[in-house]
Amino acid sequence: MDMMFADMPLLYIREYIALLGVAVITAGSLRSVYQLYALLVHRQFDLNGIRLQFGTTVLLGLEFMVGADIIGSLVAPDYYNLGLLAIIVLVRTVLSYFLHLELEAVTPSQRKKMTS
Repeated sequence: MDMMFADMPLLYIREYIALLGVAVITAGSLRSVYQLYALLVHRQFDLNGIRLQFGTTVLLGLEFMVGADIIGSLVAPDYYNLGLLAIIVLVRTVLSYFLHLELEAVTPSQRKKMTS
């Protein structure tokens, strides 16, 4: 019984970190939608830049979620939680790899346009 009360702060921390990951992905999604709107209306942003920024935001959000799942697996280490963690890490690794390949293909002038 005492162990359950000792794990309560970790559960709250896990939830806050997971919420932060969701907030990061949501904010990145809203930013990408705004940039896409500006692209269509005013031709202000590069479509590849929007894709790469959104991909980077998703990766950052997934990093927070992986951290939350690691904390969750410390609190309740069962096969379901460990399997879920492994799947999330695998998805994040594959996304990171392909995003890295796309970033390698971006020319310096395109990078400058993406950051301005």
